[in-house]
Amino acid sequence: MNKDQQDNDYISVQIHKNFYHDNRLETATLVKEYTNVESMLINSGYIACLTIQIDQLKHIEYQYGSLVHYELLGQTADLLKEMKHADFRDNDILMIDLLDQDTFVIFFSAPRNKETILLDHLEEIELRTRKHIEQQIFDLFYPYTKHLSKVGIGYALIVQNPMINNMRLIMQLVSSSKKMGEFSAAKHEYQSKYGLQRIIIEESLSTVFQPIVDMQSLDVLGYEALSRGPEGTEFACPTILFILASNFGLSFELDSLCRKKAFDAIRHLNTDKKIFVNTLAITIHDPEFRGKYLEELLSDIKIKPENVIFEINEKMAIDNYDLFRSALKDYSDIGIVHANDDIGAGYSDLERIMELNPGFMKIDISLVRNVHESYIKQQLIKAMVNLADNLGSNVIAEGIESKEEYEMLKSFGVKYGQGFLFGHPESTLKAADTSFLK
Repeated sequence: MNKDQQDNDYISVQIHKNFYHDNRLETATLVKEYTNVESMLINSGYIACLTIQIDQLKHIEYQYGSLVHYELLGQTADLLKEMKHADFRDNDILMIDLLDQDTFVIFFSAPRNKETILLDHLEEIELRTRKHIEQQIFDLFYPYTKHLSKVGIGYALIVQNPMINNMRLIMQLVSSSKKMGEFSAAKHEYQSKYGLQRIIIEESLSTVFQPIVDMQSLDVLGYEALSRGPEGTEFACPTILFILASNFGLSFELDSLCRKKAFDAIRHLNTDKKIFVNTLAITIHDPEFRGKYLEELLSDIKIKPENVIFEINEKMAIDNYDLFRSALKDYSDIGIVHANDDIGAGYSDLERIMELNPGFMKIDISLVRNVHESYIKQQLIKAMVNLADNLGSNVIAEGIESKEEYEMLKSFGVKYGQGFLFGHPESTLKAADTSFLK
């Protein structure tokens, strides 16, 4: 194609700048990069691309508005730029999809080594990209969605056809990659379900313990038993582990295993401290874990029933409090105390307190975080402490990470505390870290 013919392919026209290059995202669109992309196709006789789709972005825009959507889109763009710089060639082209703003596209430049067959590496690139960004995307979006954000990562390759317009070929390429991304996301979901089922069958969970301390003396009251999935897998993150269990209808099975593994771990500990064991409301009804069986188990592992605290969280609502109290009686009859977990994070906290009269009330991290900077949080926690005192319950503040939070909560009369300030979860029982007092 000579220069005159090339010049005839172009016109001067005014368009909105974001159709050319999104300055807020500092990311090009296909309008700007079309000539470079087409050159890749012409020079190699084929072209491949990778697409990254984040469907949750549109839901966030509808729920929180376009400003929040664009802020998250920008952070996602930054994340992908960092990944491209680390894992891709300089000549590969990253852009945002002009017609679907929640999708990013990477067009691959020709391999430097002519013997390299790009087609052989596309699936490997997709898997590497997923591993690189999935946890970071989850951390970025979870505060807004409260569930696992699916990332559709797809790839496709198209061969130049002189019978078909290059622009049509390039658009078909992107469309095919998106469809592959949908398939890949569905496949990954099935693999995750299989992986979780395997964890449950093989009982491949571990238990770690985090200290709960007296806010005045910093002596250890007890330890919360926390479950962790296998290292190096998506299940190593406890939040993802339990979200996936809920998504796959495996919450009861996972919760039962977590409780079993916690007691297995306790068996090897020599302690007279209290052990806080998490449980869903539904598993309180488990006939295999009530009455005589539990009493014999506690005797076998040499722990006093009064030192076992079942933390009942609100992941599943309690629909019938009469039945729940009846089931709970099997535990209280042998001395086991229960705690209401995550107070302040759910809609039915007051109802749970009124109906169950817990021995412990655990204040959720959302109220504890930066409590020294929030008058509203301070008043809410003061009210909870006052309520607990009148009911004969004890307050535990979760997620304490700074000395300022600790000092403020202690001044309110919060009796017990838990958080990274006092110690991270460990496989062995550790004394509280008091170095922050120095």
